[in-house]
This record gives sequence, C-alpha cells and structure tokens, in this order.
Amino acid sequence: MGFAVSLLNAVFRRAFTSAGLRKYSAAVDDEGTTLHFWAHPSLLIVSENGAAAAASSKQSVQTRPVVVLIHGFGPDPTWQWAAQVGPLSRHFDLVVPTLVFFGASTTGAAARSDAFQAAAVAALLTGGRHLPGLVLDEGRRQVHVVGTSYGGLVARHLARSLAGSDGDGKAALGKVVLCDSDLAKGAEDDAVLAAKGDVAVVTELMAPADGKALRRLMALCVHRPPKYIPECIVRDLLRKYFSDKREEKIQLIEGIVTEEDDPQLNSPLPQEVLIIWGEFDQIFPVEKAYKVKEKLGEKAKVRIIPNTGHLAHQEDPKLFNDVLLEFLLPSAVVADLADDDDDSGK
Repeated sequence: MGFAVSLLNAVFRRAFTSAGLRKYSAAVDDEGTTLHFWAHPSLLIVSENGAAAAASSKQSVQTRPVVVLIHGFGPDPTWQWAAQVGPLSRHFDLVVPTLVFFGASTTGAAARSDAFQAAAVAALLTGGRHLPGLVLDEGRRQVHVVGTSYGGLVARHLARSLAGSDGDGKAALGKVVLCDSDLAKGAEDDAVLAAKGDVAVVTELMAPADGKALRRLMALCVHRPPKYIPECIVRDLLRKYFSDKREEKIQLIEGIVTEEDDPQLNSPLPQEVLIIWGEFDQIFPVEKAYKVKEKLGEKAKVRIIPNTGHLAHQEDPKLFNDVLLEFLLPSAVVADLADDDDDSGK
C-alpha cells in the first residue's frame, strides 16, 4: 500500500479508536463465515472467572441503544463511516461489520446474495454468543440499522430478520435508515448506470479492474469530484480495495435479490424508516428515493442532502449527521442538542 493510502487508512482507523471502537472477529455460522467488525467493548463481555464474573459484568454494561452501520462497495468501513462514528458514539454503542468478501471477512458458503450478508450480520447480533452485551437481564437492547448503497440493501434484509425475531438472545429492532440505496433497482437500472460509466455491464463499473474504470466510478459517486487525483493513489486504491476478491464482489452484485426474485421484498416495514439521499446522486438518481418511500409505506420519510452525490454522508457529514441524529434520538435529546448549539453560537 502506498504512503498516501496508508496515511488515510491510519487517519480513518484513528477516528474509530477515538470513538471508543475496537476491532474484533467472529465465526458466525458452520459454513466458515467469519465477520470482522468494530464495536464498543461494552457489547463484548469478557469473563475471566466463569459465569459469576460474566453475570457481574453484565450488570455494569451501559444500556445505551445500539446503531449498526453497514457499508457499501468500496474501501473499508473505516473510510466510509469515519465522519459518523464520533457523533454517534456520544449517544449510542456501535457495531460496524465488514461484509463478506470485503476486508478480511470471508465465507466458505456458496451463497452470494445481500440476504446472505444480512444473515451473517444477524448471526453476529443475535443469540448473545458474539455480542453478549446486547442481551441484558432486564431485556434486550434496541438496535437501529443504518446502511448506505449496497449496505442499504443488506440493511433491508437485516431489518426484516430482526423485526421478525422473538425470544431470548434476540436484538430488538429500532429504526431503519437507508442512505442512497435503491431497494427497487432492476436490470434496466443497471443498464442505465453501465451506460453512464461507459462500460458494457454494471459490474465493470462497481468492481473496477483498472484505474480508468475506478476514475469513472469516483467521478459518478461524488457531486464535485476532485479535479486531480495522482495516478499513484488511484493505483494503490485499486490494489488495496478493489482488486482484492474482485471475482467474489462481482458475484455479490450479480446475487442481489430483486423484486423479480421476491415480490414481497420491499413490503412496508413496521418500524420507522428514514431514506436519506444525495440531491445529485448519479448512481441512484434522487427520484429513486421517492420510489423507495412508496414501496416502504407510510412510516418511511425522505430527506435530501443538498449539493451532494451518492456519498452524501461523506460529502456533507455535518448535515448528514444532524439529520441522522434528529431521527434516531428522542425528541427531548434533540432539543437539548439544539439548545447547546444555540448557546455555542452566542
């Protein structure tokens, strides 16, 4: 890895550690699926003296709600969520999984769908084996799910899994946030996106094989792309984050579940849903936000982030974080935060 990419990687990892997150891994099924993830240590109770010590530790766990942040295609989740983990960690405990075939997460299973990714994350969250801090003596922690782009597709399946769970060891689903994630996309949408990227098929754009394709993808992802990116940085990004497991990532794209596969895929969720979209998203145009809302029903609402593209949470993190916290936090807490901002501005 080149110096610039290594430096950025260190900066983004530092944002995670400064927010109190630590890196872990867990084998989540019997098919060789291992997820690497970042989480607050309060969610992992380490017992050195058996069950009695574990019970004692459990009583001291902070009972804050939990937010699960699910990344999209591209670099590690540390790159994608660096601007969110600090503000969110002031109010929530966080779990940030690295999806299968990204980073060091892997599987021996043949499945390649977004539903399989969600099942792996659900296995991490539920049962109390990997994150025992989610299961408290007095009940279950509330879990909010946030996903961006491909991560939003995974979040849709995860939300349904958690909403349908019941009994001991299960996480209690709170609210759902979908960021620039076209849940209703189909083959026609892929063809349009491929044409925008000047490639034959969409997988050539979303899983670029060379620097030229990566530059096209970067230009489409942000509203105001940098005028110049040194070739050495493009080459290092390609080698580190796009060439690794490229064939498997192509299979992930081809394995995305659509409404043709499951007519009930986008039936309304019982939870509140916030759909956040960049005003000038060229990957999934902004009108798609309202189509997703129509699918998800009355409990879904849309917020548009002005002057941003597909990566709204990175292009305008301040506004994005304000919108996210306003939705996730109780109204009284939001009002207190607004008062604090007013006082600081005096």
